Amino acid sequence: MDTDAVAVELYGLEPELFTTARNQVAETARDAGDDQSAAVIMALRKPTLAAWLANQLVRTDPDGIHALTELGEDLRQTYLSADATRRRELTRLRHDLVSNLVRTARERAAGGRRVTAQTAERLTETLDAALVDPGAAQLLRTGQLTSALRHVGFGVVDENGDPARLAPVRPRVVRSSSPPRKTRPAAAAVQRQPSAAKRRPTVDTTLASRRNAQRKRLDQAEHDYAAAEAEREQAERVLDAHQHRLADLEADLVRLNEQLEQTRQTLRAARKQTSRLQSAFNQAARNAAAVKKRRDIENQRLDALER
Repeated sequence: MDTDAVAVELYGLEPELFTTARNQVAETARDAGDDQSAAVIMALRKPTLAAWLANQLVRTDPDGIHALTELGEDLRQTYLSADATRRRELTRLRHDLVSNLVRTARERAAGGRRVTAQTAERLTETLDAALVDPGAAQLLRTGQLTSALRHVGFGVVDENGDPARLAPVRPRVVRSSSPPRKTRPAAAAVQRQPSAAKRRPTVDTTLASRRNAQRKRLDQAEHDYAAAEAEREQAERVLDAHQHRLADLEADLVRLNEQLEQTRQTLRAARKQTSRLQSAFNQAARNAAAVKKRRDIENQRLDALER
């Protein structure tokens, strides 16, 4: 089974249809004896609403997504140069393009669904991340996002703050046509060689500087990731302990509810018994009053006879 084609089709479905369709395709693969494809398909995660909107944009407005990723490459080039004017111009284009794509998502890609301000903000962050990071741009172009993306200081993260799984990206090679060659005297060629030799150390120094800066950023990213992972593990331990405590409390609640029901039954029986005893007491009191009255009469008669 072509699992790549299946993934493309599944991530084009509406969110409420994703899980059922995924499970059915996986079951079909298992019935055909293709357990490996079934496992790959079952591992596909249902996209969040913001991620689904981004995936729909890839399908409904591919030209807009292409323009976005191309603009991102141009922007990254301007940050490596000193052309501040061009950078400001591209930044204005960036805001306009992202706003237009979000508007398209609300009007066309959403398919009539109401897009909340929070979802629109996450979609905006996803498009911005694709502008800044080439890996995020390639992931967006696949149309198979499972979570919205956000670019932070050390890279791209998903909606949960976890590092996004980005596909590797080949560096873009820009080729331009060379001007027609002109025949020049050998002396001129010899004169050009010292100039090229002088420029080479400058280029090497610049590359070395950029490599060192990139290594520092990588080291900082590794440090930040280690701290974030430690924090996540601590939060997981706290959550696990809380869940165990919750399970214990729920078990106690069940036990106490059973005891309460037993006590209620005992109370009802005791009330019935009390009612019967009260009736017997009332009858005994009436009998005693009647006997006492008869005794008093007999005493009076006896007194009358003895006088």
